Amino acid sequence: MIRPIPLMAFLLALAAPGHGAEYDSEREHLEQLRQQLEEVEQQLAEDRAERDEVDEQLQRLDRKVNQSVERLQQLRRQRASLRESIEELEQDYRQEQERLSEQRQALREQIVAAYAAGEDAQLKMLLNETDPGTAQRLLAYYDYFHEARTERIEDLLEQISSLIDMRRELNAERSELLALEESVANERDNLREQRAQRDRYRQELEQRIAERGRSAQQLEADVAEQESLLEELRQRLEDIPEDLDIDNLAEARGSLPWPVEGDVEAEFGESRGGGLERTGIIISASRESEVVAVGPGRVVFSDWLRGLGLLVIIDHGEGFMTLYGHNEALYVELGDWINAGDRIATVGSSGARQAPGLYFEIRRGDEPQNPITWLR
Repeated sequence: MIRPIPLMAFLLALAAPGHGAEYDSEREHLEQLRQQLEEVEQQLAEDRAERDEVDEQLQRLDRKVNQSVERLQQLRRQRASLRESIEELEQDYRQEQERLSEQRQALREQIVAAYAAGEDAQLKMLLNETDPGTAQRLLAYYDYFHEARTERIEDLLEQISSLIDMRRELNAERSELLALEESVANERDNLREQRAQRDRYRQELEQRIAERGRSAQQLEADVAEQESLLEELRQRLEDIPEDLDIDNLAEARGSLPWPVEGDVEAEFGESRGGGLERTGIIISASRESEVVAVGPGRVVFSDWLRGLGLLVIIDHGEGFMTLYGHNEALYVELGDWINAGDRIATVGSSGARQAPGLYFEIRRGDEPQNPITWLR
């Protein structure tokens, strides 16, 4: 009798909708896969286009960062040059201050000497000189030195004032350079941050592109597999003989022919021990009696199976399958199309059965049916 074994479960899983419906279902599935692939490829194309745009943005940002760095270096060089100029100016300022101090000291001494000599210093100088020409020259020299020292002091004051103005301008320019340098440095930092953000986004795009690329590859493989399956189904449909009378087995309840002439030896649903119930019937028949198919369909199994011996399984479509076991000889092969009444085997006792007989089972999907309610 039938025992639950993995191979049997696999064979029964072959039950499926009718071949035409199966083909339509698989074709619809293929269209869905193609649509999914098209969507993924569209998204992939959009991601790649966006990645190219991000690359261009990164290129522009790189150039701007480079320009800001060059500008910053240029400003720093200008500031360094300006600092040197200010230092030179400070040195000149100190030197002029020293000269001014010297001239002021000399003028101060001259004033003190003139004050000590009194208001008639020039008259005394003339009286002390016996030579009028010499005296006249002394007076001229006196006035000349006084005027020259005064002019020198005035020149030094003007030079110092000019140095002060220049130092003020240089300091102002240095302040402007420092402010501009800070502004350029901030711009550089902002550009670097923008670039870092775009770079992170590009990495996300790369990851998304890689994931969608893998999805596209998987979908392409699924589409290829589905196309292969559809081609196989198409060939199977083309393989259906023109004279095959395909009817819906569901409409044949109570009118199916018996697979073999004989008496029912074991009923459907009988206890088989171990809490199991029989999922088919056993028809007692003479050895070598002809076993026929109860309906049109295709042979999905024709071989020996433990517990059932030589077994034939026919797929009738719409989820219906019939099983014929314990045969002595098999006359059909896997993939054969058959009509109702075609000979498929002869009765025997294969599969450890003691007496000749046929095991017969009807299934609809995973559910076993009582064959008696289907046979006429």
